[in-house]
Amino acid sequence: MMKYVRKWAAPHGYRKWCRDVRGTTKEDYREIPGGVKAIVLGALVKEQGEICAYTMKRIDTGTSHIEHIEPQTVCRQNEKGSDLDFGNMLACFPREGMPRACRYGAHAKDDWWEPDLFISPLTDSCEQRFHFNLVGEISVVGGSAAASKTIGVLALHHPTLTEDRRRAIHELIYGEDGANPLSKARATRLRQRVCERSGGRFVEFCVALRDALGEYLAYVERLARKRAFARRRTT
Repeated sequence: MMKYVRKWAAPHGYRKWCRDVRGTTKEDYREIPGGVKAIVLGALVKEQGEICAYTMKRIDTGTSHIEHIEPQTVCRQNEKGSDLDFGNMLACFPREGMPRACRYGAHAKDDWWEPDLFISPLTDSCEQRFHFNLVGEISVVGGSAAASKTIGVLALHHPTLTEDRRRAIHELIYGEDGANPLSKARATRLRQRVCERSGGRFVEFCVALRDALGEYLAYVERLARKRAFARRRTT
């Protein structure tokens, strides 16, 4: 369940620090000073429109951490300093230093790495590799082994995460009191723009909402056809 992340340039303060340590023993992610790391995390959160790259939960710099798509340990084994590549970094829920690991997302992935079996948020087709229904459940599109593995590795089917998506979908479509369903016209407009930035931010769970709105519109169409058929039978 991912929103495509279009990478920006690394922030100036981080680029300067990387230049200063190049070729020294400090050329290592573990050596980044706290202030510089805060600059990086802030840039990543902004880049992603304030949603987690893996789960699409709302994040800010206080509720997220810097995630390496290719794990730091793998990077360092391959090439010195490669764990500093901003292009390999994302902002993910939860915050750094939580006393207990989260059961889904970046914490669930941990140091796992099989690039041929992982759908990265940096892949421009990632949003089309998964599908969400009206109750927030995630499924694979087209029987992709990589998409199936990604769901498992990130635990994107975790009941807590699924329930969070379900609540967001239900509130959007049926209103806070659950008694004001969207009209077909309103649902169509929302589906067209729910994955667009507004004030620099994406809507939490935006891709799941877009898919669910599509399913809702299909349901409204089916219902309209049934009613039309019933009317014809009574005339």
